[in-house]
Amino acid sequence: MKIVSKLFGKLCICLFMLLLLTGIGQCAENSLSANAQLSFTIASYTHISPVTSPVLTAHITDKTGNLYAPLSTTFRVITNSSENKKLYLKANVLTRNGYEEAMFEQGGQVYIAFANLKNMPNSAALAGCKSGVPADSPGIVAYPVTSITGTEGKKYINGKNKYELEIKGGTSYVTVNVGSSVLPSSFGSNDPRGYYQAVLSLTEADI
Repeated sequence: MKIVSKLFGKLCICLFMLLLLTGIGQCAENSLSANAQLSFTIASYTHISPVTSPVLTAHITDKTGNLYAPLSTTFRVITNSSENKKLYLKANVLTRNGYEEAMFEQGGQVYIAFANLKNMPNSAALAGCKSGVPADSPGIVAYPVTSITGTEGKKYINGKNKYELEIKGGTSYVTVNVGSSVLPSSFGSNDPRGYYQAVLSLTEADI
C-alpha cells in the first residue's frame, strides 16, 4: 500500500511538472510572436496629357473658307477614380487682348473660333464671329465640333462655353474632331491670309 502511494505521489509530481513545463513553453512561445499592421492611403489621381498636339492649325482654302481636311486632337486621361470622373473641355484663341474663350454655340451647333496668328484680331472680331455678323469678324473663322469620342458621357454647357465630359477609371483616349466646313457667317473677304489657330484644353478645374 505504501509502495502504491509513493508511486501515485511521484506520478502526480511528474504530471504536475509536465503541465508546468508545457505552460511555460506556451508562454515562452506566445511571448516570441506578435502582429503589427502597416497601411497607407492612395490619394485620388488624374493625369491628362496630349497624344497629339493640342494646338490646332490648318490651311484655309482661298475661295470657300473650308479646310482642306478635318482636324482632330487626342488627350490621354489616366485616373484611379472608382466612379466616372468629370473633366472640362475648353477652347481659347489669342487676340490682341490675350487668350479669350473660343467655343460657342450657334443654331444648336457648337463651334470653335480660330484666329489669324500673324494679323491678330481684336476682341470685337471674336464677338462678331460668335454673334454671326461676318463684317465685324476680320481675322476670326469658325468650324464645327463634329464629335468627341472616348467618353462615358458629354454635354455642352452653353453659359460657360465648354463641354463637361465623364471619363471612366483607368486609361481613356479622348478625341475631339473638328469639321472642315466653315461657319459661313464667319468667313469673308476681310479675313487675312495665313495660319489660323485655336488651343484646346482638357482639365479637372470647373472654371
